[in-house]
Amino acid sequence: MNFYCAKIAHFFKRGTNLMKTNLITTALLLSASAFVQAETKTELEPINVYSAYATPVNQDQTASSVTVLTEKDFAQRNATYVSDVLKTVPGVAMGANGGRGALTSLFLRGAESNHTVVIIDGVKMNPVNGGGFDFGGLSLSNIDRIEVLRGEQSALWGSDAMGGVIYITTKKGLEKGKTFNVDYDFGTGSNRTVDGSLTLSGSNNGFYYALHGDSHHTKGISALSNNRFNYTAQDGTAVSTGGSTERDKFHRDNASLRFGYDDNQKGFDFLTSHSSQTANFDNSATDEKGYYTRTRETLFKLSGFLGNDDELLKHKVGVSHIKTDSDIVGYTSAYDAKKLNANYQLDVNFDQDGAITQGMSFLAEYQKAKYEGSEYTSTKENTEKSIAAEYRLLHEDGHNVAVSGRYIKNSFYDNTFTSRISGGYRLSPNFKAHTSFGTATKSPTISEYFGYAPWTNPNFDLKAEKSRGGDIGLLIETTDRQHSLDITYFARNVKDLISYDGTTSKNKNVSGTSQIRGVELAYSGKLTTSLTSYANYTYTQARDNKKVDLIRRPKHAGNIGLAYQITEKLGADANISYVGKRIDAFPMRTQMPSYTLANIGMNYQIVPNLTIYANLNNVFNKKYENVLGYGQDGRNVYVGLKGSF
Repeated sequence: MNFYCAKIAHFFKRGTNLMKTNLITTALLLSASAFVQAETKTELEPINVYSAYATPVNQDQTASSVTVLTEKDFAQRNATYVSDVLKTVPGVAMGANGGRGALTSLFLRGAESNHTVVIIDGVKMNPVNGGGFDFGGLSLSNIDRIEVLRGEQSALWGSDAMGGVIYITTKKGLEKGKTFNVDYDFGTGSNRTVDGSLTLSGSNNGFYYALHGDSHHTKGISALSNNRFNYTAQDGTAVSTGGSTERDKFHRDNASLRFGYDDNQKGFDFLTSHSSQTANFDNSATDEKGYYTRTRETLFKLSGFLGNDDELLKHKVGVSHIKTDSDIVGYTSAYDAKKLNANYQLDVNFDQDGAITQGMSFLAEYQKAKYEGSEYTSTKENTEKSIAAEYRLLHEDGHNVAVSGRYIKNSFYDNTFTSRISGGYRLSPNFKAHTSFGTATKSPTISEYFGYAPWTNPNFDLKAEKSRGGDIGLLIETTDRQHSLDITYFARNVKDLISYDGTTSKNKNVSGTSQIRGVELAYSGKLTTSLTSYANYTYTQARDNKKVDLIRRPKHAGNIGLAYQITEKLGADANISYVGKRIDAFPMRTQMPSYTLANIGMNYQIVPNLTIYANLNNVFNKKYENVLGYGQDGRNVYVGLKGSF
C-alpha cells in the first residue's frame, strides 16, 4: 500500500527566508532580462524528443509539454541520482522516506505516484505489485538523457500514463564514436558516501557495445529524523517526530551489458542488466539494525528494426523480461515478480519531401505479469493486450498536429479506449501556441485487486481509474532560440480513483471526481557565451472528490539555477529549490511548512578528459523533513573525479 507520510521543514533562519513570491519574482525578472539582452546570435542545436510521439521528432515540432535533460544538465544541477535532477523539473514533486536508497516517489502534475509510467530503454519499469516506481537508488552514472513528458499519455504509452511519462535512455557505446573507450566516475562525500562507476564502450562499422558497472554506498543518516520536529495536525493534535540515533546503510550495485548493430537501415539491440540493493529502514526511533529491504532485479531485452524514417515503411519489434526478488529482512514479507512484454510497431512515412511531412504508426503490445508474495497462497497473474494508432502532421515552421488512440483489454477490468489530440501553431518567429487534450487510464494492480495483505479482502469488481485532461500554453522565444519561456495551464479530472476502505478491508473505486488544476512557467536561456540559466515555477491545486487537498502535492514549487564557465577549464553552478506547504496524512492530516534549499558546485578540468568536481549541498544546513518523520541530509559535501580515455 503506497501510503507514506510527507514531511517538511521550517523556513531557513535569518536571511534564508526565501518566500515563494520572491522566488517567482526572481525567476520572472531573470527571464525578462534575458529576453531583453538576447545578445548571442548562434542558434542552438536541434533537440530530438523520443517520448512525445511514436517516432522521434524535433522538439520544435512537439506540442506536448516535455523537458529534456542531458549529462550537461545533470552536472549543472549537482545531481548524483535521478531523483536529484527530476525534482528541478516543472510539474514534479518528490517524496523521500529517508536518505539515499530510501523509498522515493514522484508526483507529476498532481497525479498519484503510480499514475506515471517510467520507461528505461524502451522497457516499462513500473512494479508488478502496484505503487509507483521507486527512484531512491537509481543512479545517473550510466544515463545518457531523461525526458519528462507531462499530461494524459495512455493513448501512446498505455495504462498508468495518467500524469505523464519519465523516459530514460542509457548509454550504448555510439556516443564517443571510438572503437574502445573508458569512462569512469569516482566520488565520496558526507555520511560515509562512496560511489564508483566504470563503462567500457565502443563502436565500429555500425556495431556497438557498452559494458557498465557502478556501486554506491552510504552510512550515516537515519531513515527516521535525527532532529526533533513539532507540528500541529488539522484537528489540533500535536504531532512530534525525530529523535532517532541510528546511522542507516544503503548499498546498491549495478551491472549491464549492451550491444547491437545500427546502420540506419536495419539493426538490433540487446540489453541485459542486474541490480542488487540493500537499504535499512525504520519503524521507530529505536535501533533496528536487523531490519532492511533487499531487492534484486534482472532485465533482458531484445529489439530490432528494419527501414528508416525516409522510407515508406519502418518495422520495429521488441521483447523484454523483468524478474524482481524482494524481501524485508526482520519481517515475514517477500515477493517474486515477473513481467514479460512484447511489442510491434509499423511506421508509415509519407509526404517526406517538402515543408509538410506526414506519418502514421500502428502499435501492438502484449504484457503478462506474475506475482508470488508472502501475502498470497498462490501465484497471481494478469495479462494486458492493446493496439494503438497515431497520425502526425508536421510543418518545418513548427506547426503540428497529432491524433492517437489505444484500445486496451485487461484480464482484471472492462476493456477501455483512450485517445489524445495535440497541436501547435507558430504565431510568429517568437511565439508558438500549443495545446493537448486526452483521456487516460490506470488498471488495478495485483495488490489492489487481490488485497495488500492476508487481513485485507479482494475486490474483483474494481474498475480502472480514468482521467480526462489537457493543457494550453504559449512558448515565447528569442529569434536566435537562446532564450525561451513556456507558460502552460493544465487541468485534469479523475474518476473511479482506487482507495483502501478500512471498514470493508478492501480497495474500492471512490465515487465522485478528483480535480487537479495548475500553471507551469519554465525559462531556459543562455545569458552570455559563458553564463546559462534555468528557472521554473509550478502552481498545483489537487483535490479529491470531497474537495480535500491530496497529500504530498505542494501548491507552490520553484527552481532557479545558474551555470558559469569562469575560464576555459574552471566552471561553477548554483541552484535554489523551493517546496511549498502541503498536506501529509499519516498519522493524521498535517500541514507541513515550506522549505528552501541552496546548492553550489565547482568543476575544474585538470587535463583533457579528466575533471575534478565538488558540490556543497544544502548550503545553509536547513533542518527539514521531506516525508513526515523521515530524515534528510543537512549540509553535505560531495567530491569526485571523472574522465575518459
